Order: sequence, then C-alpha cells, then structure tokens
Amino acid sequence: MTEERFAARRRNVLFRRWQRTLAILAGVVILGALAWLVWFSSYFAVRTVAVDGETTLKASQILTAADVRAGQPLARVDTVAIEARVASMGRIEDVSVSRSWPHTIRIEVLERKPIAYATIDGEIRAVDRFGIDFRTYSSPPKSLLEVRVNVLDARQRQQTLAAVAAVVNLIDTKDRDLRKQVRYVSASSRDSIVLALTKGRTVTWGSGGNLTRKLTVLKSLLGIRARVYDVSAPDQPTTRR
Repeated sequence: MTEERFAARRRNVLFRRWQRTLAILAGVVILGALAWLVWFSSYFAVRTVAVDGETTLKASQILTAADVRAGQPLARVDTVAIEARVASMGRIEDVSVSRSWPHTIRIEVLERKPIAYATIDGEIRAVDRFGIDFRTYSSPPKSLLEVRVNVLDARQRQQTLAAVAAVVNLIDTKDRDLRKQVRYVSASSRDSIVLALTKGRTVTWGSGGNLTRKLTVLKSLLGIRARVYDVSAPDQPTTRR
C-alpha cells in the first residue's frame, strides 16, 4: 500500500469517527431539548382540567379538591396525589386521573350510589353498597330502604353496615318482589341481620354469608304462612307462627 493510499484510508477512518461522534452529540442534544421541552418548559403545560362522571357533585367542587396547578408541565403533574385528594371526598367511590396531551389533565370519577339510609349520630345518612355512609339527607328518602344498626363502636358499626348493605344490594338487584315487602333492615352486629317485612313478618337472616343461598331458600319459605322465617342456617331453614 502506497503512502498516499494509506493517508487517504486514515482520513476516511477519522471522518467516519467524526461522523459517529457528531451523530451521538446531535442525538444527545435533541434528547436533551425534548426532555427540557416536556419536563421543564411551558410548551406542554397544564391549561385545562376536565372532569367527567360527576352526578350529584359539581365539577367545580371536584376541581377544588383536585387542586391542579395551571402552568405546571404536564409530565410533572403528580396524578397519584390528585387521585388521593379527590378520593378523600365522601361521595367519590372511584377516581382515575390521566394526562391528555398536550395540555389537559382528565379526572374521571364514579360517585357512590345510595342503596339505603341510616340514622347515624343523629343524622340521616346515605349508605352505599359497601356500607359507607357518605352524605346527609334533610329527611328520610322514600325511595331507599331504612337500615337500623344499633352498634356504638365505630369499627363494629362499619362492619355491620357493610354486611347489611350486601344483603340490601342483593335484594335490590335480584328480587324486586321481596324488596317491596321489606319495611326496614336491622342489625345489632354483622351476624344478626333481620329483615322486617310487611304484615308483621320478620326474617332472621343472620350473617352476611351465603347470600345467594339464603335468598333462594327465603323465596320458597315465603310461600308458607308464618310470622318468623329463619334462613340464618340456609340448609336448615325454619318458620314460626
């Protein structure tokens, strides 16, 4: 190989190295610029907060609880913290917060739905399917079943409400005919649920277990004239006049 060809080859090698180096540097600069644009500049900043799914709450109430700062880069918004703030609202059952590029935070909520009401600490409170009391009524709502839970301890009361709510929700969704016959549901513990029916009849339901089985057995028992129906042990139901 001649000296001229060797020098030309060396120049080509150096040129390719410089090309690769420049390409890497250009890539780093571009990535850095994109990172700055997304994470630190106002180009992709929050301009709009959209709320979907609200029914009894106003969007403004949810926005106040969410406390999203306008002008903050969208990528740096703490969506988990926003979810936690909105979820702390009593009427919210579930919430999801997402980014909608380039400028929007979207908050989707699911509000709790009342299936019964209970008088708690002197207030008439709505109760959802999980036994959570979440809002106050000025008077008993005629469309909801009354739940009478005679438990003083807050933790035990919540457990009892959850068990009772499961029974009420089952009757509401699976047996509307029975629902029309229930005057109220009472319980002194989560294992002592009683349905007060029309015509002075009562159903000893017992615990919140074996819900579907108990409902099936009760349907058959109600064909018998009695004052007390006991399905607390659904495989050995009883009636009493």
